[in-house]
Amino acid sequence: MSYLKEFQAAASRTRKLGLDDVSLGRDGLVLDGAVLDAVETTGHIPFAQRADNGFNVNFGMFHMLAKKFHIPGATMTIGNVAVHGKMRFPATPAHFRKMVENQTGEENMGNYHLWTTLPGGYILDHAILSSLHKDGLAVIDETVPAQRFLYGLGDELEHGLTYHPMLVGLEFFVASATLDREALEYLMGERFPKQYS
Repeated sequence: MSYLKEFQAAASRTRKLGLDDVSLGRDGLVLDGAVLDAVETTGHIPFAQRADNGFNVNFGMFHMLAKKFHIPGATMTIGNVAVHGKMRFPATPAHFRKMVENQTGEENMGNYHLWTTLPGGYILDHAILSSLHKDGLAVIDETVPAQRFLYGLGDELEHGLTYHPMLVGLEFFVASATLDREALEYLMGERFPKQYS
């Protein structure tokens, strides 16, 4: 199944849970390399530490895209990632439904991945390459900003990566008790949390 079809299925699943109502523009939003490098250099977590801090890295970078760089149509995407067909996390759509029903999001943060989807099915992920590098699945030169993040069409990614969206939007984090409403509003507010500025 194509990335866009999986994204649409994730959006439908999200609506059925009574969470966000998200649709993705079909016209591709190609980000300029200078913008991507600028977003990358604003990150506060060193490349080597990103593998163990994927949630914080990609949540913070999503905030930077939406609030500081005003990139339209950026959508927080939650799910799983496979390398050459092998899933890296235990997450399935049923896991997310249970996290919402049982309010167990916080204790399950390490069981799924999050990234940004842009219109047209482009993926931006600032954590996965650190993880692949750490596991010996990719060689990354961390001194080159453009090598520290993944950006490309969801169906045309390097390193054998395929992304599998299961939910979209931000409401999952509150509904699953991963974050409370006040924390989410603070993290996504117009004023930058100090760690992201």
